Amino acid sequence: MVEVHKKAAAFQARQLLKILCRHPRQVIILRSTFDLYRDRGDSKGLVNRLIEPKQTGSFGDYCRSVIDVPDDEHADAHFSLMEEQSRAQVADLRASVGNILNLFEHCARIFERGELDRLRKRIPYSEALQRKLIHLSMDIHKVLLRSLNIEERFYPKTMPCALNTFVFRYALCVVIFLTRWIRHGEAKEIRQERLVNHVMDLKTAAVATFFDGLKTHDEMPKDVHLEAKYVLSAIGAYTNCGKGGWR
Repeated sequence: MVEVHKKAAAFQARQLLKILCRHPRQVIILRSTFDLYRDRGDSKGLVNRLIEPKQTGSFGDYCRSVIDVPDDEHADAHFSLMEEQSRAQVADLRASVGNILNLFEHCARIFERGELDRLRKRIPYSEALQRKLIHLSMDIHKVLLRSLNIEERFYPKTMPCALNTFVFRYALCVVIFLTRWIRHGEAKEIRQERLVNHVMDLKTAAVATFFDGLKTHDEMPKDVHLEAKYVLSAIGAYTNCGKGGWR
């Protein structure tokens, strides 16, 4: 929703949500990222915990009262607030993505020359390289828990639970994006706005691993999502709304 509301919110939201508003009962609203960060990954009821029931249940009312109505002072005030909040979130992202290329350069040093060749040439990964990528994902997962100031009571209790947390899946998507960065030449500079979009896309790809799929025309998040889902399925994590397997 940040992407929808960050610019010209009244116009963008109505244009992009009007199709969804034709089928409000097929729409679910997820909890905030703040809440997703604090889910401990217990598999029982996992998908239901990701969903915001009140907003999901009232989406049809939202369409009727906000999207499918002419402009008035109440709608204008709503969209102005949403645009302000979205811009603030994007500004926070801009402030945090500046070091991501430095992080990637640091991470790339853990790979041996032969491993880098495999990553660059898309040669099937050795077992050792696969393990290294999973361990790197776990390391980034731990760093994220600390940097996001997640209280220890919200830490996953077991490794299977950790695999089912949004934080780990986001870390995994970051690592998969890292392999793409290596494969595409280890660019020293990426425009800040593009990096911000990448981060938002990676978070979307991570959330989508809990569900049946990700519908997008953007190749990067689509590829990252498919690879993440394949990896998660291979290591026994929760995928496809609990149905398991890889699709």
